[in-house]
Amino acid sequence: MNVLVFDTSTNNFSLSIIKDKKIVLNLSKNINKTYSKFLIPILKLSLKKSNLDIKEINYILTSLGPGSFTGIRIGIAVAKGIGITSKAKILGYSNMDVLANAINIDLKGKKIVTVIKSKNKDYYFQIFNHKKTAINKISTFSIDSLPRIFFHKNLIFSGDLDIKLINKLKNKKTIFYKKKPNAYILSNLFEKSNMLKMTKVLNPIYVYNHYAKKN
Repeated sequence: MNVLVFDTSTNNFSLSIIKDKKIVLNLSKNINKTYSKFLIPILKLSLKKSNLDIKEINYILTSLGPGSFTGIRIGIAVAKGIGITSKAKILGYSNMDVLANAINIDLKGKKIVTVIKSKNKDYYFQIFNHKKTAINKISTFSIDSLPRIFFHKNLIFSGDLDIKLINKLKNKKTIFYKKKPNAYILSNLFEKSNMLKMTKVLNPIYVYNHYAKKN
């Protein structure tokens, strides 16, 4: 089984390739230019380095967000294009699910708060129970106005945790698990047969109230 995983939902591009059920390539790069010019060349080069032909890919996994709408749409379009050539199965995933499932410590009596940086002082977040099941819809908050639940006890925060946010959240019962949503995490989960809640419906995750606020 050969799998191509990539994440274009933020400027922190990541890519991973699983060949014959083993991870053979991981790439992480900060992108300051548009994915429309960068993505296809880097995918071709990565497949070449992995000694894989595009037609040998069985699965393509691409991020549905939340994050940069433009980056996500480009990622989906490229995944579909490769899928036509390779006849691979294309699956989309939520960055929030990846962040929650990357945590490998005892979660008894705890909840997970996944956090992804948006723009300026804004963040996306979602809350998961100890079984790593989401218990609310993806929402947003500002560093200047934190949700009340963030100050509850026995929380594990996972994701884009900068110093300002950590300083505002510090208490004795809070655990910070600094992981970013990327292809490396997902490829490891996939390799272990943890399929998460992936979907064949490739629609970007749209946080309505966030975009309504911006317009």
